[in-house]
Amino acid sequence: MNDRNRHPDNNRHRRGPSGAGSDGLSDGRLVEVHSQIARDKEEPQEGFSLTPILIVFLFCGFGFWAGLYLTRNSGQFSASAFDLDAPKAVAEGASKVFEPDAAKGEKLFLTNCAVCHQPTGLGLTGVFPPLAGSPWVAGTDERMIKAILAGLAGEIEVKGVKYVGIMPNIGAGLKDAQIANIATYVRSAWGNNAEPVMDTKVAEVRKALAGHAPYSPAELAKEHPLEAK
Repeated sequence: MNDRNRHPDNNRHRRGPSGAGSDGLSDGRLVEVHSQIARDKEEPQEGFSLTPILIVFLFCGFGFWAGLYLTRNSGQFSASAFDLDAPKAVAEGASKVFEPDAAKGEKLFLTNCAVCHQPTGLGLTGVFPPLAGSPWVAGTDERMIKAILAGLAGEIEVKGVKYVGIMPNIGAGLKDAQIANIATYVRSAWGNNAEPVMDTKVAEVRKALAGHAPYSPAELAKEHPLEAK
């Protein structure tokens, strides 16, 4: 076939002057550009980098500060810091001070005492004596503390009605502050009007009893006579 009749090959790249491709860059120019990029790029270097070391020191410093903060604000990691019945400190480093709390006492009463004495404090006729208006919870707080710690067994008379039953020593499983709060609540609820009870008094009575058997009402009344109204 005559060369004059051949159609031009449109798919073949045409070279520009000096061997340049259709994009206008020669092979020599491409090598030159690549070499320039390689010179400008920062090569990795051996040794320690200052930035990671600073991050490590900052992290350690933060951990040290966090430890100091927790030590000063977590009650010295004592469980009493989370105990709602534990005495509160009036100031940092000061002695612990107990404040009788009738609201806490009410909750404890409903859990430990209301089954027998009823939430109303009226008890059950002939079975469980009432606490509302009872002379047994008025007057000296020691009488009531002993009944809670040691329990009662035998016939007891309240407001002219006799009751025969057994009161368990529920105080054996309670803390001094909890007993004080219960007694404080009972002595101020349902029309009762007696002084609050301190946890130190409960601790004193608990130590004196030292595993005392349940009191009989007569024995308890002999040690702490009922106040005449």
